[in-house]
Amino acid sequence: MQYKQQKIRICSNFPLHRQSGIPGKVCGALRIANQIKGCIPILHSPVGCAFQRKINTFAPYEITYNLPCTDLTEVDTVYGGHEKLIEKILEVDKKYKPELIMIISTCAPDLIGEDYEITLDEVREKVNAKIIYDTGHAKRAPVGMQSAMYSLATQVMEVGEKIEKSLNIFKLSYHRTDLVDEFVDILKEMGAYVNGIYFNNNTVEEIRNIPRAELNLVDYPADWVLYAEKRFGMKYLTPPRLKVEDSLTTLNGFAKYLYAIADALNLDADVVEKRKKMAEEELEKYKQKLKGKKIASGFSVHGGAMQTLIEDIGMECPILILKTRRMSLSMKDEVIKHISNAMTRFIEKHQGYAPEILINPTTEEEIRAMKEHGIELCVGGMENNMFEYLRNGIRLFDMRRMMQISKVGFGNAINIARETYKILFKKPKSSLLLGNLNYSEKNPSLTTYWADIVDVFQTCWYCEYR
Repeated sequence: MQYKQQKIRICSNFPLHRQSGIPGKVCGALRIANQIKGCIPILHSPVGCAFQRKINTFAPYEITYNLPCTDLTEVDTVYGGHEKLIEKILEVDKKYKPELIMIISTCAPDLIGEDYEITLDEVREKVNAKIIYDTGHAKRAPVGMQSAMYSLATQVMEVGEKIEKSLNIFKLSYHRTDLVDEFVDILKEMGAYVNGIYFNNNTVEEIRNIPRAELNLVDYPADWVLYAEKRFGMKYLTPPRLKVEDSLTTLNGFAKYLYAIADALNLDADVVEKRKKMAEEELEKYKQKLKGKKIASGFSVHGGAMQTLIEDIGMECPILILKTRRMSLSMKDEVIKHISNAMTRFIEKHQGYAPEILINPTTEEEIRAMKEHGIELCVGGMENNMFEYLRNGIRLFDMRRMMQISKVGFGNAINIARETYKILFKKPKSSLLLGNLNYSEKNPSLTTYWADIVDVFQTCWYCEYR
């Protein structure tokens, strides 16, 4: 576990992995496959697809060492890859002796409409492993993960006897499944039975037994979640979406979520208030030192530090920075406006006055406004030039750091407060090695060299920023 934590810390701080890699649904499907014991994925693809996915752009600390592919050619794209797929399945079963083989489809077989059922009917009796294939059934991002989950729900999960007051925990936004210890402890104290935590190095048997639970805790009602509800009678519960005031990072937001779970399974809700009070007492020592200090904050809906610092710690946010370039790729203008208005109301409610809103400012404009308002800390991320901030004496709580300290529980707010205290009361370094490079104004986390490459790729793929 310590080795894994070190890899995550290194990769999440290095700014180029995600931008220089190739994302796509294969990366999402591999994230699921990599977390299943005894599972070997097969890419039904040209060889280049497998090579480019050894390092997962969604999680560069996860290396897929065994990634066989069917090595499709131009001829196979025309006539089909049926024979090659059968040959590769037999080879993988003999070489790796897996418990599960997950066939991940790619662009070429998707375009020609490869019939996986016919292929698998021909080969199932010849191998010991259970074989499933990517159905492509996903209507929203992350497509690869949702498609893999739908395949597991329809091809692996089985009807079983329900366990009273039981639930499954699936990865919640901005949290890793290996940081749910406190959450599990609270749920057990409330009287719940945790049937499983997914996906975190699970066995095929554990996946098969997912339907034994009465309730699924999930990010949102994806297709596989709705299928599981209809097929296995499993209710589901999601955290509040696009509700800044109910962020799971705050004490009140997490308490509301626990109360909703208690209502769904008829659990002991008194535990929630007791555990919340314990967290408030521990938070008090940081609150005394941080309350009233001024921060500038970037965009954050349900996974950032801003809500905790304002609501639980009592810090003030005179400046709200909205950079819509990335948001506009996945959100409509009215959604962006709704969220920005909600953030403004949230800040005004807790500090008594509305923040100044900077929309798509340059780094120089940000720094000038921060100095005018006496900002001591900026809460930001990839859209912010952290090295330029440090050169101007402004401390930065980089949201990539949230990946390392975030957990599901009341302790999350304590971790955020502790990290903020360390940043504010530690002398900022102005001579970092990476700070000597020239960074792009458009992509502040990239050097000008890499930013130019990104522009080339985005132009080729007709990716327009508004």
